[in-house]
Amino acid sequence: MPRMFLNGTAMSGGADHHLVGDAPLVARTRTAPRYRFHAVDGRYPALEEGGAAAVEGEVYEMTYAQLREVLLPGEPDGLELGVVELADGSGSLAMVLRTGHPAPRTDISELASWRAYRGAS
Repeated sequence: MPRMFLNGTAMSGGADHHLVGDAPLVARTRTAPRYRFHAVDGRYPALEEGGAAAVEGEVYEMTYAQLREVLLPGEPDGLELGVVELADGSGSLAMVLRTGHPAPRTDISELASWRAYRGAS
């Protein structure tokens, strides 16, 4: 089954965690330190390659049907499906910033955590 790295509102305790359904949590982890992390329009987080942030998140094992029919349709327009490198060197599916997306964004790489950003904002 594919693994999906979540770093925003679909993480445990988040407003969109219901989109995960009964998918098992595999790990609480971080990405490799190679990303920039943004708050897009103050509403949702986005990963972008090319930085030095190790972003906090959770990895879930999800069926393709769960991804296709439930989780992905719930994602904002500014994101697209990609592959990220995790702290242990493995890869995972994840939602990343859509190339050329025009929405205003704030770099929150220093926090490297959506929860920390939401707590600070």
